[in-house]
Amino acid sequence: MSLVVACGICLFAADPAAMAEGERPKLERGELSRLRKEGANRPRRILYNDDGCDGRPYTTPEELISLRVRQVANTQVDTICYCTGGGGLFWAHQPKVGEVLGDWIEESHAPYVKQMRDGLIALKKEGTDPLALVVDYAHNNHMEVFWSYRMNNPECSYVSWALSRRKREHPEYLMGDKSQWDHTRQTDPRAWWSLWDFEKPEVRDYIVRIFEDVCQRYDIDGIELDFIRHPLFFRPNLDGLPAEPKHVAMMTEMVRRIRAVTERESMKRGRPILVSVRAPLSVKSCMDIGLDIQAFLEEGLMDIMIAGQDYIQMAVASSLKDMVDLGHEHQVPVYALLVPAKPYTLYMHDNRAWCGAAMNRFYWGADGIYLFNLFPAEPNELFSQLGSVKSLKGRDKIYAIDNPTYESVLGTFKMVMVGPDRLPVTVVPGEYVTAKLPVGEDIVANTPSGKTVSALLRLGLANMDESDTILVRFNGNPQTLTGPVEPPVDIPGGTWFQIDVDPRLVQPGHNRIDLQLSTDRTVGKQVVLDFLDLVITYN
Repeated sequence: MSLVVACGICLFAADPAAMAEGERPKLERGELSRLRKEGANRPRRILYNDDGCDGRPYTTPEELISLRVRQVANTQVDTICYCTGGGGLFWAHQPKVGEVLGDWIEESHAPYVKQMRDGLIALKKEGTDPLALVVDYAHNNHMEVFWSYRMNNPECSYVSWALSRRKREHPEYLMGDKSQWDHTRQTDPRAWWSLWDFEKPEVRDYIVRIFEDVCQRYDIDGIELDFIRHPLFFRPNLDGLPAEPKHVAMMTEMVRRIRAVTERESMKRGRPILVSVRAPLSVKSCMDIGLDIQAFLEEGLMDIMIAGQDYIQMAVASSLKDMVDLGHEHQVPVYALLVPAKPYTLYMHDNRAWCGAAMNRFYWGADGIYLFNLFPAEPNELFSQLGSVKSLKGRDKIYAIDNPTYESVLGTFKMVMVGPDRLPVTVVPGEYVTAKLPVGEDIVANTPSGKTVSALLRLGLANMDESDTILVRFNGNPQTLTGPVEPPVDIPGGTWFQIDVDPRLVQPGHNRIDLQLSTDRTVGKQVVLDFLDLVITYN
């Protein structure tokens, strides 16, 4: 069977209109519940989110599949979470509810926008679209597909081609107006004027109908309610205030309705449509943006939890464990989000940092890894390494503490910044201050046969004076600094030191790094630790 014909079946066979009532498979509700639980708890090593927004040209099914999806076949990726758009505008499937990219593309728009539009048109002529193609390809290669929907997508605040007709015709459904982008910093929530206002029932109704449309017409294995990209749904958050109880009730009711859609369509087709929820890293942060994650669990509204956020990547230990324990209490698996760590220049292209971050997630209980915002145009070895403790053991790693400055965080993410024990830490004279470094393994026990392990602690401090001395203890043991040394990358400012740490001192779990400033000066800026990591190398 050709790829085109197979994809045509994938797109249209699930359409209720294409199947006579008597031909639909029968499924009892009790059986559905059992199958849903089995499906939710099947092993998944890596869930890979593909945002579907690939600007490289394609005109055939083979070209579309070759852009990114083929690169994750035969790796540890067991699930593709395929996002086809947001805000009611779609660039990777043909909706019956919502709008398809293309109606208002102008010559001034970037070439990649026109190429996405042209690709959609070409595939439509062949009776298919990107979502149908991905589902078909994944199933033929032993992967499942969840349709991922960004519950609020305000990137159309600055990208005109992504602003849907519905948003343009109904400004009363939005948080603001275009002038706010031009006169407000992006770190201010009010800049993101095109956010849906979820207090409007019309917005919630529209989103439920979008989910219903996809569940009825595509052979997906599940849906994903992506509340993280971007996590702002109600107006109090614009002022840094938590959502009100009435808002939480509105969101819970909407999720109930979406779950009801999946149950109804699952009964019709004879196999479950799972519900995955992408949520912040604490119950409080969830509630602050209107998500009663405990009610979702207690009422059985979701089958899988994705826990994470965009800004704290290297040291998510305690907050992740809390969410894992909560999910497991309700027999719901919890997968840990892993995105490119900031600062990008230091860790994004260093596989050691990815391996360290993944190992930390497994150590604190995650059932698997969820990758977001990776675009593998070519095969990437990380997709065959990050999905299990076994494949991570014995690999070089970097364990680090994050230092995202709150002032630089995009306004839509400020309410979900969860990062206890993060940097910076002010180092003071006369007493020790502490940084807690999570290390998700016993580095000595995991040393491969025939190799030895080394541990290098790297420190970056701001406002050091020539007369200053830093005293360091690693898990209570005094250390000898080398430095100042060259920074690990071209990072301006600061004074850098390093320490060769005895690997036997490195403990699985939290490691205590105590620092004290010894100085003769009485004036000047405070010394601040704004960078700390531990490089593990197997020689």
